[in-house]
Amino acid sequence: MARRKKRKSTFLILLLVLLLGTAGGAWWISPTKDLDLGYRPLDVKDKVLRMVETREPRMFLNADEVAQLSKKNLITYLNTHHVGVDVTGAEFRMQGKQMIADINGKWGVLPFGAQLEFQMKSSGSHIVLGHTSTSVRGWEVPQGLFHLQPITISLKDYLPDMLTVKNIEFLAEGLQLSFTIDWMNIPSLF
Repeated sequence: MARRKKRKSTFLILLLVLLLGTAGGAWWISPTKDLDLGYRPLDVKDKVLRMVETREPRMFLNADEVAQLSKKNLITYLNTHHVGVDVTGAEFRMQGKQMIADINGKWGVLPFGAQLEFQMKSSGSHIVLGHTSTSVRGWEVPQGLFHLQPITISLKDYLPDMLTVKNIEFLAEGLQLSFTIDWMNIPSLF
């Protein structure tokens, strides 16, 4: 009889430890801030008009504008690719050629918060975000468990046809775009 009570109490202790460990793990990966998938669309009309007035074929996109473009294109990517989780919110910040995204999501019914890091490069009129790492509260998630294919941002989608991107320069506080301009198409702006 004493042996049976000892087994039962050992089982209850192991069950309690397992439940506490599961609850602690769920708390540990839970999101630390409220995020959503809303973004501000990029409007470059005033910048294009200023560029035409000054006849200087350059435009600056600040870090927030690049972050909003990245968020919009992440949403497009998630709508066309199955990544194994549901992303419910994101916030991007640019640091030179690196883009960092804090994301919230659900893995099944379990909410989580994570940080994604991307390396940015340019390719013609495109910015390519290459996913380099994922972490949860500083713990690196192996790429075999979660990895995104490159996310491509086409700047041509936001620019009038008269502009062709010649060069993209990554700066600490944004992007400097240089263009070739088809001056014959300027009347189409008005």
